[in-house]
Amino acid sequence: AGRLVGLADREREVAYAVGRGRSNAEIAADLYMSVPTVKAHVSRVLAKLGLNNRVQIALLVHDADPATGDGADRGGDVR
Repeated sequence: AGRLVGLADREREVAYAVGRGRSNAEIAADLYMSVPTVKAHVSRVLAKLGLNNRVQIALLVHDADPATGDGADRGGDVR
């Protein structure tokens, strides 16, 4: 998970959702929070990681684990 480890749990959850291409409204519904709260988490993720936009969050999440975007070992095929 690399740089994502320094995030709070909810910030990390939001970052993973951004990495999966979810909109703020979708993230809010998925994580049972308001859209303004999602926006606040996205802003904090950007600030903490020194990023400028959601695409950079998505790339960072993808780099953590291209298959799942969350760095978790799913026991898949390793090449």
